[in-house]
Amino acid sequence: MTSTNELNGLFQFDDNEIIVGFNARPGAEKPQIVQHKLRKPTLQELIERESQIKYELVELSTREDEIHADDDFANGRLWDKIAIAVMGYRDADDWLELGEADRALMRIGHKTKAILAMYAGNCEVECEDEMSVSIGADVWTVKQNIGVKRDAPDYVIRHILREPTEAERAKFKSSSSRTSHIKGAKKAQVRVKTNLKAFIELYDALIVNIQGGTVHGQEFGAEGQIQYKASFLAVVDPIWKRQVIQCHMDNLEAQLSD
Repeated sequence: MTSTNELNGLFQFDDNEIIVGFNARPGAEKPQIVQHKLRKPTLQELIERESQIKYELVELSTREDEIHADDDFANGRLWDKIAIAVMGYRDADDWLELGEADRALMRIGHKTKAILAMYAGNCEVECEDEMSVSIGADVWTVKQNIGVKRDAPDYVIRHILREPTEAERAKFKSSSSRTSHIKGAKKAQVRVKTNLKAFIELYDALIVNIQGGTVHGQEFGAEGQIQYKASFLAVVDPIWKRQVIQCHMDNLEAQLSD
């Protein structure tokens, strides 16, 4: 994934256009790379996408469950709204502006690949091997690698977050998702719906500092920019916030279970 306006290798949270690329023919001897230029989605568009994704937990045995995620329709609908242009199709070496006919013709698999590539990345909690065990209220660093290559990410962002209070943790656990049992299924199945806003609210409450990204050319911890915090956080993509919070909370839950 690349930004259309890079700045000193820092990830620009406020960049409104994102370019992603992928191999359109992975089975061919010679890779055929295509690129999609996408507009940054709004929060409402992402909430609509979330509501259209079906996550189902299927019980395979008493000791094993399997998660099924059906997101092609949701990704396709989002791509239809935010795709601006493509390159590499019809042997074109320049950007092809998309009309309604082109959007209708685009393969659903390519739409999904483009959306998933836009949010390709992974997170891990950074901690020292010799870090002592505290009573609580620690500050944690979640390292977020953005890009499809895990070992060579396009950007590295560090999110420094405090631990949630008991009340914050309880509220998040009760509001981040809801489950419903599917009647009539041969095997026990549970449908899961996630609440994107719950992740956003917790991220905004816990974040202490962000390193490796900018908004309007300013880093989060820039001197004299304390009043800038709210406007900075408003631009950080909700999906990135969810990825970070999921990693952060999973780590804290693991601490509790040790």
